Amino acid sequence: MSQAPAQPPTHLFEYLTGISRRSQWVWFGVSLAIAALYGWLALQQAFASEYVVQDDARQHIFWMQRFVDPTLFPQDLIADYFEGVAPLGYRWLYQLGAGLGVHPFTLGKVLPFFLSLITVSYAYWLVIELFSLPLAGFLSSVSLSQSLWYSSEHASATPRAFLYPLLFAFLYYLIREKPLLYLLCLGLQALFYPQIALISLGVLALRLLQWQAGKLSLLRRWQPYVLFTVGFAGVAGLLLWTRGQADFGAVISRAEAIAMAEFQPGGRNAFFRSGIDYWLQGRSGLFHERGFTPATIIAGFTLPLLLALPLKSRWRALVNRKSGVLLQLLIASLGLFALSHLLLFQLHLPSRYSSHTIRAIAALTMGLSWVIIVDDVARVLAALWAKLRPPLGWGVLPRSRQRSLFTVLISLLLVLVLGYPLFFFPRFPKVGYYDFSPNRPVYEYFAAQPVDSVIASLSTEASNIPMFAARTVLVSPEHAIAYHRGYYGEFRQRVERLIEAQYTTDPDVLLGAIAAYDIDFWLLDRSAFQPDTVAKSSWLRRYQPIASTAVQPLRQGAVPILQQTTAVCTTFETATLIVLAANCVTDWVGEVGD
Repeated sequence: MSQAPAQPPTHLFEYLTGISRRSQWVWFGVSLAIAALYGWLALQQAFASEYVVQDDARQHIFWMQRFVDPTLFPQDLIADYFEGVAPLGYRWLYQLGAGLGVHPFTLGKVLPFFLSLITVSYAYWLVIELFSLPLAGFLSSVSLSQSLWYSSEHASATPRAFLYPLLFAFLYYLIREKPLLYLLCLGLQALFYPQIALISLGVLALRLLQWQAGKLSLLRRWQPYVLFTVGFAGVAGLLLWTRGQADFGAVISRAEAIAMAEFQPGGRNAFFRSGIDYWLQGRSGLFHERGFTPATIIAGFTLPLLLALPLKSRWRALVNRKSGVLLQLLIASLGLFALSHLLLFQLHLPSRYSSHTIRAIAALTMGLSWVIIVDDVARVLAALWAKLRPPLGWGVLPRSRQRSLFTVLISLLLVLVLGYPLFFFPRFPKVGYYDFSPNRPVYEYFAAQPVDSVIASLSTEASNIPMFAARTVLVSPEHAIAYHRGYYGEFRQRVERLIEAQYTTDPDVLLGAIAAYDIDFWLLDRSAFQPDTVAKSSWLRRYQPIASTAVQPLRQGAVPILQQTTAVCTTFETATLIVLAANCVTDWVGEVGD
């Protein structure tokens, strides 16, 4: 007997809450369109100027100019370090792009747009697999999009930008029971963002357990063990291979970090916060700053409570056994968070194992949580209306009053979710793009110098020279990363020697530094020789006692040798910066000495 064709929706409620295949694709299309809109707004910021750059790109992308011109950054400690610690997959992708004619800077600006579309796509269909409700998928994916574009992590196009698409893809194929695809995602995680690969391995390990008759036991099927073994071997092999690509000394220990100003509040690698903040925020905590923007995501945490309430509704019944993967993800994340603290800093930063996955879980569950909350509120309001109607003389609501109330409330929620960026953000997307165009003449000047030029500077502007001029700087605040002894030991020694040389009144100290590092130029802030310059510098004052000792002569009226050479050795200057030729400094000191 043939079945009658499905009737089209006749009420807004049915349009909003339909679970048909057509509804799934309609809501997916709208979700993707909104993600594209947010990405387009971010692209407007990214390409507003040639000298606009995402903050973290100054660390992780500058050295990739070597893919375009292999002669750049010869024997450059900073470039070698950031190339060496870059995950292989991340490195290969940019190298491939350069081979196809796409400059790394351009690729770094457009990648987040496409990664956001991939992330939203997998997140949406993952919600459909978990809860079957397109409306929930839409709410979750839109809030996730807003979260991505209110964070510098995604827009940076650094390895962290790949963690969400690879995590959601892994979870999607895992619950769809597509082993080849989720193992492929696991391998890509190891190549792009190893911390997520470890978490995913933890999920696979937890899926070897089952809860039956009130007891926890091992699975009796052999296939999951084989798949876990293959995944473990693949990830271990890739990580060992990656670790062998570069050696910058051992990772620092907890005891060493505690003794370093760099890891204290206000330091470049601030880690050791006080009190409860140590466990909740920052690099050491469960949650990262801006982890729950927009605030609507927080509703995702209420889902367990909503399901535990003694209430029945069609929405609660949508939660199926597949959703257990979210609990497994949380357990794996918290386990690695604890292990990372125990092995500090061997597994790098503890927050990398918790903040992203907690945000992901909250985003995935927030859509259904809001639907349940709105439905419960609508039922309560309808009950109150029925109770108060007779004594107050109110008319009888239509039989569909509860459904109508739900429709009104969910529509208001949709307006809130869609309008969140307009209502609460002075600027959206807020993703850490900065325009350094005012110092364009300095970049152009250095870019015109030989590729093997070495620039000494204690100015914060040194952080931008490798990015925009593709020339070597000895040190910069942006690159003062203190996790590996070999790299940071040399880096710190350079900073201390440059501080001493810049403020010395002893010609031999200055000439010794120039000769030791084969310096070609010295970049100075115009305020460099004011007595309080070092004290006000958020990064130079960490290098004690050398920083305080070096500037004492300034307070006593002494004039450093380098300051004396500015009148004759300045080769380029702007309103805020001065460039000295090191060979001129050497010659001038020699003539004065004679």
